Amino acid sequence: MRTFEFRKIVRGGVLSALLVLLAATSGWAAAATEKAVAQETLRRFLKCWETGDRETFAALLHPRLVFGYPGGRLTRDGLIQTFDTYQTQKKEIKIYFGDLSVSDGKHYIANYQFAATDRVTGKRFAVGTGAICELSEGKIVALREYWDAGVSEQQKEGLLPLDEGKVSPWPMSVWLRPEEIN
Repeated sequence: MRTFEFRKIVRGGVLSALLVLLAATSGWAAAATEKAVAQETLRRFLKCWETGDRETFAALLHPRLVFGYPGGRLTRDGLIQTFDTYQTQKKEIKIYFGDLSVSDGKHYIANYQFAATDRVTGKRFAVGTGAICELSEGKIVALREYWDAGVSEQQKEGLLPLDEGKVSPWPMSVWLRPEEIN
């Protein structure tokens, strides 16, 4: 009788452990799927800058979008207007992707480089940036982008190299030296 009870407990414990493992695996699979969807949404959004696809760009933005960046904030309409302006003022826009990852299941992080040539001056710049994004209903509802605006200006003046295609906040070939620390 005791052996039967012991086996029953062991079987119940193994079954419980298997159910817990199955539930965890399903949760991981759902999180992995959610991460893949978020990554694809961010990739499509960023590629629109390169392709000029205004329709897809606008479709990926939630009506309540808030876009924050160094120096300001824009609504959905303001970001679409900025997109339109960039398409007329810049050419040869190229997006280079770094790592895309999920931080906590709600905030998604993209690391990429934005490169373009100014149509008026013909000067090219390539700025590494990072963006934190939140999605709602499959659309971008919050986007906070971080870049050093001084990089593109120094590149246009010939003071910094482009290092295009190498995703980094500053050009990869520039090393921090003690005299540059402020």
